[in-house]
Amino acid sequence: MRARKVLLIGWDAADWKVIRPLMDTGRMPNVRRLVAQGASGPIATLYPPLSPMLWTSICTGKRPFRHGIHGFAEPAPDGSGVRPVTNLSRTAKALWNILNQNELRSIVVGWWPSHPAEPINGVMVSDLYHRAGGPLHEGWPMPAYTVHPPQLAPALADLRVHPDQITPRLVEPFIPRAGEIDQDRDTRLAALLRTLAECLSIQSAATWLLDHERWDFFAVYYEAIDHFCHSFMRYHPPRQQWINERDFELYQNVVSRAYQLHDEMLGTLLEKAGPETTVILMSDHGFHPDHLRPSSIPEIPAGPAIEHRDYGVLAIRGPGVKKHAVLHAASVLDIAPTILQLYGLPVGADMDGRVLSHAFVSARKIHLIPSWEEIPGADGRHAPHTRLDPVAAHESLEQMIALGYIERPEADREAAIHQTVRDLRFNLGEAYQDAGRHREAHEIFLELRQDDPDEQRFAVRLFASCQALEKHDEMRGILDDLAGRRMALFEEAQKGIGAAATAAPLTAEEQRALSRWRNLARFQPAVIDYLKARLLAAEKQYGEALAALERVTEGFLARPGLFLEAAELYQRVGREREARQAYEKALALDPDHTQAHLGLCRMALRRRNFHAASRSALDALQRTYHDPAAHFLLGRALAGMKEYSRAAEAFRAALSVNPNYPEAHARLAGLLEKHLGDQKSARAHRRLARAMKARLAHASSPPENPTVPVGAPKEMEISKGTAAMPPLSECLLVVTGLPRSGTSMVMQMLAAGGIRILSDERRAPDEDNPRGYLEFEPVKNLRTDSQWLVETKGKAIKIVAPLLSALPAGLACRAILCERDLEEVLDSQERMLQRRNARRPATAARRRMLKGEYQRTLNRVKAMLARRPNTHLLVIEHRAAIADAPAAAGRINHFLGGGLDIAKMAAAVQPELHRNRATILG
Repeated sequence: MRARKVLLIGWDAADWKVIRPLMDTGRMPNVRRLVAQGASGPIATLYPPLSPMLWTSICTGKRPFRHGIHGFAEPAPDGSGVRPVTNLSRTAKALWNILNQNELRSIVVGWWPSHPAEPINGVMVSDLYHRAGGPLHEGWPMPAYTVHPPQLAPALADLRVHPDQITPRLVEPFIPRAGEIDQDRDTRLAALLRTLAECLSIQSAATWLLDHERWDFFAVYYEAIDHFCHSFMRYHPPRQQWINERDFELYQNVVSRAYQLHDEMLGTLLEKAGPETTVILMSDHGFHPDHLRPSSIPEIPAGPAIEHRDYGVLAIRGPGVKKHAVLHAASVLDIAPTILQLYGLPVGADMDGRVLSHAFVSARKIHLIPSWEEIPGADGRHAPHTRLDPVAAHESLEQMIALGYIERPEADREAAIHQTVRDLRFNLGEAYQDAGRHREAHEIFLELRQDDPDEQRFAVRLFASCQALEKHDEMRGILDDLAGRRMALFEEAQKGIGAAATAAPLTAEEQRALSRWRNLARFQPAVIDYLKARLLAAEKQYGEALAALERVTEGFLARPGLFLEAAELYQRVGREREARQAYEKALALDPDHTQAHLGLCRMALRRRNFHAASRSALDALQRTYHDPAAHFLLGRALAGMKEYSRAAEAFRAALSVNPNYPEAHARLAGLLEKHLGDQKSARAHRRLARAMKARLAHASSPPENPTVPVGAPKEMEISKGTAAMPPLSECLLVVTGLPRSGTSMVMQMLAAGGIRILSDERRAPDEDNPRGYLEFEPVKNLRTDSQWLVETKGKAIKIVAPLLSALPAGLACRAILCERDLEEVLDSQERMLQRRNARRPATAARRRMLKGEYQRTLNRVKAMLARRPNTHLLVIEHRAAIADAPAAAGRINHFLGGGLDIAKMAAAVQPELHRNRATILG
């Protein structure tokens, strides 16, 4: 399945609903040929469906909160204003960076965002390359850092197409009656010329580079379909009732012709790439071309995204790819892992996607590494000091302003920066919600709503996370505030309406009142009624909730989601037939709606119609593979059909997507015990299920990384499979954690209990560690030399958490992770640095940044250990060990197989050394 060349072609917003009719009538022959020669199907997007975020997820295999791109714009680091989003905000390696480290040559054209061009082994043409800012006669200089290597910039600059160079012959297929348009009053033709010119510029650069440069990986991104659709999809046949006939007659061909143009460009790329190249054609999301087209666009940031559809296009052709095959359950997160597999490279275990193995005739074994982020070497990224976190940069600017080092920007710039940061935070919150991480989302939306309580979208999003977290009182407070705020806005805004009707200039107070009137438009009564229905449902007042929801649907645009919620309420009140009809209505509107299929699956399970349930579960999985509930429900259906082995695989698939799934552990345990004869594994899964349920009932907050089981027991097996760990003498015993988290204490316990310690005693005892550090100097260089660890089996060694990614592959490992309150860790580190005259600035902002990074480090370590084969993990809480040393010693003894001197281990814990304690209030 190894491919020497991969061509990745991105068509932003392309949709099979438009492509297939054009294919069937012979108007997209190259896509049709690509589909016939390979595997194709829908590809699921992420939320929010915003292109810079999505195309970064595509090239990294990671969700936005892992890769750092959160919107269309970002504050300039110097506070000068706002700029288009850059790749300097990206915190994860893209495909071309990983390939760079493996001596493969990449060409990247127009990817969003890719400015400034990265110094990769190959060529990068940034997303500013094709932008024309003014008339051609005024000159068209190309921005600095648009092309790498810079010596190619002159040749590529000459290949660009300016809107002024678009001829009537090129326009006529799009708008046959373009000559009738009054361009002084109708700007739509100018928008078409701009989009067409930019599209042709990207094609010119791509074809020239295919002809003149050597490459292993070629990625080219076309945004034109998205732009054509946002401007002209409303005129696409059939004519919608809100579109006047003249506009329809003028612009009805634009979208179809745009797709045909892309097909022609595809044909050129395929010819130049050659038959031995693996070609991937894809989009990041779809675009509603049918009755689901909205008649209006919300007046909010990124409001046009309402026109996007959940599923885009995916087609793969090349050596080893199945022919005439249908691809199911692909996600935009799966592209990067699949391309790494094509090159025979391991997949990062911290990637959120999976390899699309079912696209290939014979899939090879998938190899994992903890993270490509931890692999050193030249990756072609910008220097670390040039990268930025735009929100952190804004906070840093505020700090400098408060200290008096920088003047505050003018009001309009300050407002633009503030709005941009709000939008970035909002998009990040939505990304957290999309991943089911509602605690992080709740924190963001609570902060945003406090900043602007008149912004309804903040309240709605906060309400959603409150519902997920079962914060019913807070939901009621949000709802009451929205209703009261709308009434207050209405009354106050009357002043603005009356003042605006007079000829006199408006006072500042009248301008504010008029602004609040405009803001009132965002407080839709239907939205408030909808939230009321959700609150009533959460409070189990199902009849009242159903009545409220029915009020929303009266005269309101029907959406699949409304029918789903109605179906659930119908079931709550025993109206099964109407519930089934509601799910069917949702699917009639959108056959790809995963949750509607799962709703029918649950209803079939209750009727014990297991065959129907399995069909609905498979229908859901064909669309969204990364839904653990779909795998779980499929497992239940298969178990009902007495297909026990397949059911067990379905439950394991659910756990691979979400390890924190106690119901899946319990169901799998039952199958293993009663039908598959694996008693040992059954006991392990049952123990996990009980522990997870118990801890979930008392958990105050989940860990940041969703791959780490929330509320998992402190002692848990996280290796793949169910085979027992090798004896301790054949394992590496690692004590790890953050500096000052209790690792030295645990090493002292192990030494007292009879475990051999690997320490060179080069770091002498001191005031911070009176009993010694028990460290081994070569550990500091693990990232460059780690193979010597293989010779240390059976001994305990201390390795600081950030270095754990350097553990040699294949080495069985037992890890004891020390966790301590992060405030205590920071206090202890600060005092330690102070005593060494190396104290760093101790600002609250820096402390918050350190605390966040430490938490991310711990979560990365847990995730890495969770995926690492032949690895067991025990987490020791520092405070608990101090409070009950015998219990901590007993758990360590049990984890290591017994035989240690528990009494001596407990005696090694000295509470008087616990000098930096967090203050506990209440």
